[in-house]
Amino acid sequence: MKNYILNSIILSCFIVAFNLEAFPKLPTVPGIPGLSEEAEEKPSMDPAAAAEKLESEMRAVLFDIAQAESLIKEAYGDKSGAEKAKIRAENINKGAGIKDVIEETISSAEETAKLASENKELGDEAKKNLTKAIPPYLKAVYRTSQLSGPMKDFADEAKSALSEVKTNPMKFRKLQKSLSTGMTIVKDGPALIKGLVSNGKDLVTSAKSQGVEVDDSDISGAI
Repeated sequence: MKNYILNSIILSCFIVAFNLEAFPKLPTVPGIPGLSEEAEEKPSMDPAAAAEKLESEMRAVLFDIAQAESLIKEAYGDKSGAEKAKIRAENINKGAGIKDVIEETISSAEETAKLASENKELGDEAKKNLTKAIPPYLKAVYRTSQLSGPMKDFADEAKSALSEVKTNPMKFRKLQKSLSTGMTIVKDGPALIKGLVSNGKDLVTSAKSQGVEVDDSDISGAI
């Protein structure tokens, strides 16, 4: 049974690593240059450290997205959605499960893009607030897209470590928690990035069509 579990995990890591090698080029979000640029090569680290770094970076960027999204939803008149985004940000800081946070972020981003696409008449104050809120939101989306590199780094380190576990099974218990957290991000991260980029693009397009001033140079300067 133990051999079966171990072999399944090893196989999963190889599959994920293969998929990350073929990580799709994401569409460009207006005002965010270099979205498809490859991340810089990073030094090798043990899988526990790689997983911890990946989770820390993911939590930080999802926190920023939740905060900016709260302001965007409020500007569009979605007070309930704005409050949910605030609560999500608080829960991220409290250590909410990363899988749940990723799923909630994907769903919320879809709702935000849908809000913008409804083309409701916006007052001057709402337009002003959106002009302030959209740039940091897109900046956070861009930072999320750059996590494809750390995700691959973790998968590579996990493969190497699991090769050692085959000759030293006692290491498995020590690696189990970090591998579980890291693999969750590696598995769900690509869908998160693709969803955020797509919905971010829709948000900007809709906002501009509604007369919201979104200065591409200001967004680029914020990155």
